[in-house]
Amino acid sequence: MTMTMTAIQHDRPARAGFTLVELMLVVVLMGIISASVIPAMANVQDMRSGAARDDIARMLGVTRARAMATGAPMGLSVNLADSRLDIVEIGADGDAAEIYEPLTGQTRSISISSAYSGVGIERMVNGDGTSGSGTIWFDYEGAPHMRNQDGSFASLNEEPVEIELDSGERVLVYAYTGVVGTP
Repeated sequence: MTMTMTAIQHDRPARAGFTLVELMLVVVLMGIISASVIPAMANVQDMRSGAARDDIARMLGVTRARAMATGAPMGLSVNLADSRLDIVEIGADGDAAEIYEPLTGQTRSISISSAYSGVGIERMVNGDGTSGSGTIWFDYEGAPHMRNQDGSFASLNEEPVEIELDSGERVLVYAYTGVVGTP
């Protein structure tokens, strides 16, 4: 009796997988992509801070222009707790009252922390050197000044008003002139 040798075939499925070279290639590519994305994310935060700074300067400019156009004192109320800015006028009782736009019926305000994720107002130094939340008032000539609790005129600002964001960006309102700038 003769026996022939035949190859034994097994019904095994082919293994699916990646070679070590393919895995190393993926790791290298992920490193290159992450190295280029992380600096871009920092640029996004810088752009948000710059846009928030520009919005604050714009709100100050609108407030100043409104005071000059109406001949009535107008202020920009700065609330540090929620990084909110509101354009206000002197109400009948002498308190600051929000202004409603005649066409839209809405107030002129902005919440910096809501509009620009990750950005907030860190501090404000008013024209008398005091720090904290407050209102920057402009008169009919656009000059920044201080007001008493009853809404009456107190004095012209002798120092610039400074609003600083938590990113270090700053907006200044120069004393006497009311010119708004970003150093």
